[in-house]
Amino acid sequence: MRTAAALALAAALGGCALPISSGPPQVRDGQLLQRPAGLPDQARVSGVPFYPDDTNACGPASLAEVLRFAGVDTDADRLKPQLLTPALDGTLQYDMLGATRRAGRVAYVIRPELGELFENVAQGRPVVVLQRLGIPGNIWHFAVVVGYDLRHDSVTLRSSTARALVLSVGQFDATWAGGGRWAFVALRPGEFPAQVQPLRYLQAVAPMEGVAPEAARRAYRDALARWPDSWVAMMGLGNLAYARKDYAQAAARFAQAASAHPNDGDPLNNLAQALLAAGDLQGARSAVERAVAVGKPNPRVYAKTREQILSAASSAH
Repeated sequence: MRTAAALALAAALGGCALPISSGPPQVRDGQLLQRPAGLPDQARVSGVPFYPDDTNACGPASLAEVLRFAGVDTDADRLKPQLLTPALDGTLQYDMLGATRRAGRVAYVIRPELGELFENVAQGRPVVVLQRLGIPGNIWHFAVVVGYDLRHDSVTLRSSTARALVLSVGQFDATWAGGGRWAFVALRPGEFPAQVQPLRYLQAVAPMEGVAPEAARRAYRDALARWPDSWVAMMGLGNLAYARKDYAQAAARFAQAASAHPNDGDPLNNLAQALLAAGDLQGARSAVERAVAVGKPNPRVYAKTREQILSAASSAH
């Protein structure tokens, strides 16, 4: 493990800001200060692979462990070209999430709370965490939490060359806090994390549209089954249909989203675009005029779409 094995980012990704502050302590005398109702005293995820590493490749090693657990045929060596940034001698959080999406898995950044982290472990899911180690905390490090035991004040991690590194809950929380309490889980489409927040989940799926469209489609469909009124999932399915030039299906999904969320012009604008691509100029014009009437959140986009439709109509005569 080397200094700068990972670099903390203060950036937005998929609508979710990566945390840059640790907040107050979340544990006292080995006990969670805010313990979720029903959280078991202990849990351990079995079957998580282990890729030992004592260099700057803690990112590829950690990601390989959770992706293999999630059914992806990969390993640390195959992930290194995607993840290692030579100038930084390590791996960026952004790249960890991107590689997860390219592998067809949903990279869901959990809230910076020990209770939520442990709940995911209790559901049988390993969690990638970013830690800050050493004195005075100059080593960024990715590891994988695979277990905890509140009765015996312990957290177990796959870390560096240790298959089962055991820290006290307080020790772990201190190192995790140093890394901004940043953590994520790699989910198969159709899986949902503990304490899942619908919008946060769909924001995690959205970047997959361009790199793993079939996985994104399955994730959106399962999300819509779970949250039938989710216009964001409807929009995502419409985007994917439009990308594969299934304009009729795209229009149907955008119309569904417009009905579910009538005070937003974006679904209507997308509906107009899909109808334009399908050759339905009258329907496209009707949809875009409704988007212009709603007027938010992107009025300039709606005006541009209307110009495109009027130009197409003029050329047709």
